[in-house]
Amino acid sequence: MKDSDLQDGDQLDEQQTDADFDWLANVYSRHGAINHPSELHGLMIGEIVGAMLRTPGDLIAQILEHMGVEELDSERLANVAEDLVSFYHSTSDAIAKDSSSFNLLLPDDDYALSERVDSLVVWVRGFLEGIAIAASDKLSKADTDLQEILRDFVDICQLDSRVEQDEAGEKEFFEIVEYVRVGVLNLYAELNQPDGDAESAETTQVPPTLH
Repeated sequence: MKDSDLQDGDQLDEQQTDADFDWLANVYSRHGAINHPSELHGLMIGEIVGAMLRTPGDLIAQILEHMGVEELDSERLANVAEDLVSFYHSTSDAIAKDSSSFNLLLPDDDYALSERVDSLVVWVRGFLEGIAIAASDKLSKADTDLQEILRDFVDICQLDSRVEQDEAGEKEFFEIVEYVRVGVLNLYAELNQPDGDAESAETTQVPPTLH
């Protein structure tokens, strides 16, 4: 496969992620949701990484609770329940079948850097909640490298969104997002192997810092 083919594939994955964020953000906005759509994606991924999959009924109940509403508005958003279930399945497939296509569901570069940092923080917060729900017993037995990743994730939840919107800030943000992405894949590889001894698919990176 040519490098250009890989780059084209990465661009398509990013475009799909951007479209998914805009769609889910619209669902949340139409329902007057009390929480952020990125947090829901983090919550989903956390549970999936912890080897917990929800039935369609459980999933919709979780989303309703996260949005803070009692029912979906299927009058203004036709097929919204089916679309949410489909989104969940595609989210699960992205990390289970093709790790290269897995991306955090965050706003694109059209949003201010401070908004993207806030979205990253709530994504990681949702992830930590999800993985704690699904695999708290396994996490206590995880090796030191994975425990370090989780500690770094906790630190990322404390990031200050008041950052300079310049090239340096953008670079640091990208590095942190990539660190989280790789860390999630490492955790998935560890927690979803039958023998628990399989090596991670990607190498753990030294965490960057966002000033």
